[in-house]
Amino acid sequence: MILKNIKLNNIRSYKNQEIRFPEGSTMLSGNIGSGKSTILLSIDFALFGITRDLPGSALLRNGEKEGSVELHCSVNEKDMIIKRNLKRTPTSVAQDSGYIITDDQKQELTARELKQKVLEIFNYPPELLTKSKSMIYHYTVYTPQEKMKEILLSSREHRLEILRKIFGIDKYKRIRDNVDLFITSIKQKSRELAASIADLEEKEEVLRDRERKCVGLKQEVKGLLPGISTLQSRVSEKKLEIEALEKKIKETEEIKSEIKTTKVSIEHKTEERIQVEDSSKNLVSEVHELKEFMKEFPLPNPSLADKILILEKEITGFENQNIHSQKKITGFETKKESHEKLSNEINSLSECPLCHQKVGEKHKHEVSTNEAKKIEKIDKELMALKRNFEEGTSILETKKESLSETIQTLNKQEITLLKQKELKSKEEQLRKLQDRITKLNEDIESLTARKKELKFRIEQQKEIDTQTLEKKQGLEKLSENLRKLEIKKAASEAELNTILSIIDDMKEEIRTKHLAKKNISKIIQIREWLEKQFINITIVMEKRIMLRVHSELESLIQKWFSMLVNSETIKICIDEEFTPVIEQNGHATDYLHLSGGEKTSAALAYRLALNQVINTLLSKINTRNTLMLDEPTDGFSQDQLDRIRNILEELNTKQTIIVSHDPKIESFVDNVVRLQKSEHITHII
Repeated sequence: MILKNIKLNNIRSYKNQEIRFPEGSTMLSGNIGSGKSTILLSIDFALFGITRDLPGSALLRNGEKEGSVELHCSVNEKDMIIKRNLKRTPTSVAQDSGYIITDDQKQELTARELKQKVLEIFNYPPELLTKSKSMIYHYTVYTPQEKMKEILLSSREHRLEILRKIFGIDKYKRIRDNVDLFITSIKQKSRELAASIADLEEKEEVLRDRERKCVGLKQEVKGLLPGISTLQSRVSEKKLEIEALEKKIKETEEIKSEIKTTKVSIEHKTEERIQVEDSSKNLVSEVHELKEFMKEFPLPNPSLADKILILEKEITGFENQNIHSQKKITGFETKKESHEKLSNEINSLSECPLCHQKVGEKHKHEVSTNEAKKIEKIDKELMALKRNFEEGTSILETKKESLSETIQTLNKQEITLLKQKELKSKEEQLRKLQDRITKLNEDIESLTARKKELKFRIEQQKEIDTQTLEKKQGLEKLSENLRKLEIKKAASEAELNTILSIIDDMKEEIRTKHLAKKNISKIIQIREWLEKQFINITIVMEKRIMLRVHSELESLIQKWFSMLVNSETIKICIDEEFTPVIEQNGHATDYLHLSGGEKTSAALAYRLALNQVINTLLSKINTRNTLMLDEPTDGFSQDQLDRIRNILEELNTKQTIIVSHDPKIESFVDNVVRLQKSEHITHII
């Protein structure tokens, strides 16, 4: 794995910051509390998510509801991007779903799925998925210095347990524990098998008895079959005979039903004939009355309607003429009144109302004479108009009387026509009724004949009921005998099937017991091999691996410690339980009695040695090229700081990230990332 860059959003002192990681050695420089270790913790979170040692509340910036870490890196020269999200809830800070991009394919995954994917890519053991932290990563790539000191200061048992887990050696103890459980189980299984075969001979004797009884039952069932077959054949014959008789009985019932239906039809048709005859008599009387009535009415005259139209048109013309004459008379009378009024007014005037000149008698006489002539002319015209009006009124009255008489005559003709239609209708009804009477007489005669025929057929089938009863009684006796034989056969077959089922179960049980008998000796052999050989093999394998780890780890610890502490007076080794043993001036001394720089040197030597041994033994993991050192020089002297350069050159890793606030280290690393914190926010300088 090679880190490329990481993007922090609302992570501790980082608001929104991107940090790039070039290959080679890189130093994260800054004052204490500037956020250097936060970058390493964020890388840890991006890869494996939150744990008990790295909770979400320790990462999410105070006061923020959401945060995220996006890590860009390459594994086996293939780019990979991982993003994890944090979300504040009312009670805690939880990790939300995120994504991973590999081979340009983006996968949205849950926190657990992301961890599983990373373990697969790093080629870490899959059982680490359920662990709270990945020990391989934390003891090869990134271990806080204080955590390394914990392994040196912890008890021997705890230290051995950690080392066994790191190197996967604890599986041998689990194997032995599981073998002990398995041996206990097969011992119990042996006792159970021995108990299960104790009654084997007794079971075999019982099986033989049941097989003999099974043969007897088969013979008994075979002896019943001929009798059952004969009875079944006779029962079938009886049933066919009864079915034929029942079919005739059914036909008789149908004939009786038809007789009843025919009788009812005859009654209905007789009643209908009486009703039709009565209706026919009534119609004959009504036809006679209509014919007598028609004699008093004139024959229809088609021209009356035309005459009515002519009279109505003439009456309308005379009425319009009278109205016109009346209007003219009124107009002339109005003009006459106007002339008379003007003449009277002129005669009564002494002066003109407009010019106030006196009006002479001559002028009055001229005006009066002129108006008198006009009035005389109007009177003549009025007399002529009134005479014409009176003549028109007289003619109009005559026309109206003629119209009324003509309408009355036409109405009588229409009544005659209606009576004629009614007469035809009734004559047609009378004809249909007479036809219906004829048809009813024919139907009654036909139904009466059918009724006689059906009664004759019933007389011929009187003995069928007696024959059917006798046949059914015979069928019941045969069926009872057949039922007894079938019950006996069914009981024998049921007993036979039960015994056969028991025999099958017993055969399987006996087969199982014989198999168990064979397996007891095999189980004993397996138990002896596990107890005497396999457990010893696991102990030897565990010791060999531990010896190899011990040898390589001690050699590397001495190498790194001698490079860090260039002194002949102090040496370091590890005992059989991997506890560091310090010898100073030829005397053993406790780790706690060392100086600060010597303690840090011992812890760093143990850390680097453990890194190299793990990478050697677990050669297929994909995080071998990256190393992160968190404050590795705490308490170092200037001479020891100078030796860090040699350490870095000797490590020869593709990417080394060192967290330190010691400026001297800047002189022998390839890259420096300077961090500065102001107002609780970290920036890259």
